[in-house]
Amino acid sequence: LTPAEESMATLPENSQLRPHPENPGAWPVLQCGRVFVLPGVPKFFEEKLETICHAFFQKREMPLRRVSLSLDEFEVVTALNEVVEAHASVSFGSYPFVDGSVVKTVVTLEAPEEDLLSMALSDFLQRVGEEHVLRVDNCDQLRDEA
Repeated sequence: LTPAEESMATLPENSQLRPHPENPGAWPVLQCGRVFVLPGVPKFFEEKLETICHAFFQKREMPLRRVSLSLDEFEVVTALNEVVEAHASVSFGSYPFVDGSVVKTVVTLEAPEEDLLSMALSDFLQRVGEEHVLRVDNCDQLRDEA
């Protein structure tokens, strides 16, 4: 390759080539973080829209857990903050219930990989005290269906 050709073929660090979902042999779309680099020619631009839509709208199942606790939310805050700090790749949610039910707080965990979720869940259960855990489910609803 000439220096000019090499320069044109060099991709930014951490970029990603997104192939067309229906035609893997077609020219891919370059994605750099949240930015998609697209051709300026309208005909070529239009051809790449399907690739972009596929990247945004593909269904990705992420492992998740719902932990139902017998503790009020304020009693969980310290343990939850420690686990959030220790497991940056896991998303946590905390939802208090004040309707007099046995479940006082529901904590949700969601991660890109099952092993990351398992480590964060184990850490959280240990910190909060398993005696306060009423139930752990693979469910994304805050309450059980009645």
